[in-house]
Amino acid sequence: MRNLILPFILLLTFVFSCRENDVDEGLEQKNASYDVYISGKDNGDFCYWKNNVKHLLNYNLTTNETPTKIFVDNNNVYVKGRYGFWKNGNYTTYKQELGIPSTSVIDIFDIYIKNGNIFFVGYTWASVSSTTLAEFCYWKNGIKNLLFTDILAYNDQCTITEFNSDVYVGAIKKENGIRKSGYFKNTTFNPLFDSSTVSYQNTNVISNDNNVFFSCQQFYKNLQTNIQVTLPLLPNGFYGGKPALDENDCYTNAGNDYYYKNGNIIHTPNLSNPLIKDLKVMDQNIYMIRQDPNDIEFKVYINNVETQSIQNLNFDSSFNNITVVKL
Repeated sequence: MRNLILPFILLLTFVFSCRENDVDEGLEQKNASYDVYISGKDNGDFCYWKNNVKHLLNYNLTTNETPTKIFVDNNNVYVKGRYGFWKNGNYTTYKQELGIPSTSVIDIFDIYIKNGNIFFVGYTWASVSSTTLAEFCYWKNGIKNLLFTDILAYNDQCTITEFNSDVYVGAIKKENGIRKSGYFKNTTFNPLFDSSTVSYQNTNVISNDNNVFFSCQQFYKNLQTNIQVTLPLLPNGFYGGKPALDENDCYTNAGNDYYYKNGNIIHTPNLSNPLIKDLKVMDQNIYMIRQDPNDIEFKVYINNVETQSIQNLNFDSSFNNITVVKL
């Protein structure tokens, strides 16, 4: 009997030790910390908020700017504007950053930053006229890569990302006189469908450490596995918009009280602020910017719990974009 007691005690010690480790891991997962960043305006001041604390964005030009997409990379905070961008509150025009002559025109649609590399995508042309060919390009750290030229600029809703050292750009490109929606992988275009009869179309590319996706209003597609998922028509008659990734899950913002998770419709009713302006997901936590139909109030929700709000009674305040960083 005595010979059996010692092994039994050792077995109990091992079991309880494993349970304690499991509990510790569970607590660590549940207690993970996140920084929430929001770009926008407050009484006319360009700014961003980090965990509800406002930080001003320097700006002294006379052009009509607007802080939009916000990125955090290596503790540096980037905010996209219409004519330039901010890094840690300091403003640089796109012409300055990319060495564009002052006589030329540039229109940047999206910005992406990863490991200190800065990517832009947009059009540039030498002068403004009805016959000028615009160059649709992307830039990596200031180096220009021409994708195509055309008179029409119809890629306002495109985005850019990088995955496994390849650059992806969502785009609409004319082939044999027909507009095709798809994506560039580096400088090679991959058409996915005919968009010649569509007046408005998002062509989004988005990536994380595991996946790269193409997303439009009607479907999204994993570009690694080629699995395509159709987005069903919403009860309000709309389809999807901007995508968000969380590990292997693909979320799509659908606007009025709806979003998709892996192609399934999720209804999140909010009578006072029905418009989902921006949506991000981190570890299955849902982060939203919502606004009322008259744009007089903006609110931030985390898992449907209000965490921040701003009034826009004079139309000089707004929340525009949200991003989340896991600590």
